[in-house]
Amino acid sequence: MITQALFTKEKNCTVLNGLTVDIKVEENYYSLPPECLFSMAARNNPKRSYLFVSKLIGKHIPVRPRVPFITGFLLASRLAQALNITTDSGVGNDQVEQAAKALADDLKFDMESVIEKPIYHFPGQALFIGFAETATALGHSVFTSFTGNIHYLHTTRENLEGSFDTLYFTEDHCHAPDQRCLISNVELLKGNDLLVLIDDEITTGNTCLNIIKTIQNKFPQKKYAILTILDWRSKAAQEKYSRMERELGLQIEVISLIKGSFYAQGDSPTIDTPLTAPGGFIPKVNVMHQPMDFIYHPTSPGGSKDTYLGYTGRFGITVDNNRDLYREAKRIGHKLAQTRSGARTLCLGTGEFMYIPFLIAQFMGDGVWVQSTTRSPVHPCLKDDYAVKYAIPLEDPFRPDIKNFVYNIPPYYYDEVFIFWERSVQPEQVAPLVLALKRLGITCITFVIFCR
Repeated sequence: MITQALFTKEKNCTVLNGLTVDIKVEENYYSLPPECLFSMAARNNPKRSYLFVSKLIGKHIPVRPRVPFITGFLLASRLAQALNITTDSGVGNDQVEQAAKALADDLKFDMESVIEKPIYHFPGQALFIGFAETATALGHSVFTSFTGNIHYLHTTRENLEGSFDTLYFTEDHCHAPDQRCLISNVELLKGNDLLVLIDDEITTGNTCLNIIKTIQNKFPQKKYAILTILDWRSKAAQEKYSRMERELGLQIEVISLIKGSFYAQGDSPTIDTPLTAPGGFIPKVNVMHQPMDFIYHPTSPGGSKDTYLGYTGRFGITVDNNRDLYREAKRIGHKLAQTRSGARTLCLGTGEFMYIPFLIAQFMGDGVWVQSTTRSPVHPCLKDDYAVKYAIPLEDPFRPDIKNFVYNIPPYYYDEVFIFWERSVQPEQVAPLVLALKRLGITCITFVIFCR
């Protein structure tokens, strides 16, 4: 059994242009090298100048398909230990140790068996909520590690209406602060023994407190667990959690892979990023439609009916839904593998749509990396130990007023890219992205579309 490693490790990071971040790691449960978990970058955001860029979740930095799933499994294992959930044999402990070693040393790990046959059974009723946009896949991966009377839901920045009970809350420091939960079935928030919130990192912890307040006002819960890769809360921020527990009469437990503190000094410049497409004709883009039969038809603010996948978790899913998704993803992954034309392949999710592309990529063979587009504005810089070296800006194909970005695609690295769209997109709608990929030497671009 892995025992908790308690030690202090300090690191001084010179991020960019006088922006510095001093880090102290105080708890590191699996003894994972911090440099394998994150790196630093400067935000193009006046609300917060620095960014802990995860090397595990497949957002700003491409990773092997197994990495986000291993990370979710390790967080799930931390939760299982906190709840005294045991497996039938020592197999579970062996898998956890192997998973931690695989994450630390970039080794292969049989995630397929963990996904197909979860080793943890939750004894009561629980709801797992992953935060958009960075932790939609991470939260789903944690949920996938459990069986039982449990459900998964991820928050969204999509402004959708319909037969939902919508909960609104804010992510104060963020470039896109408004978040919501679309509750298709209010029973998901009733009678839970535990409500689990999952995010990739917490600094002030205010986002979690905001959603807890919102939920408690309408659907009071007894106990919350917050799972995060990095917990950087100060002593004052931790005291805010204790005060909320006392004031609302509930339990909040924060569980992380690494816990520590940091001190940031200096500012990052705010620079407007023009969305000018590289010149030239839009190259040929292959289009593959992969419909799934579990869909929702919410209404956009303009009144039109849109089609979204139910399997994402945006509207809530069950364990049975997740099993069906696994079979569908495996089928599609094997199909896409047969169409591959290169040795190095990038599977690119889009925005909140991460888990399904990453799961499909698990079955596409060797030489595959995954990551996703993001709304997160970051300064790129060709500097050693800096997290974001390349950037492609593009408009959101459905909301052109919203900027998106793809980071860290180096020139002439990938042979092909599969871009996964939950909803139908034409290459002309994302011309800056398609033309930029062409200029980077990518000869084959395929759109994989799920909803027409």
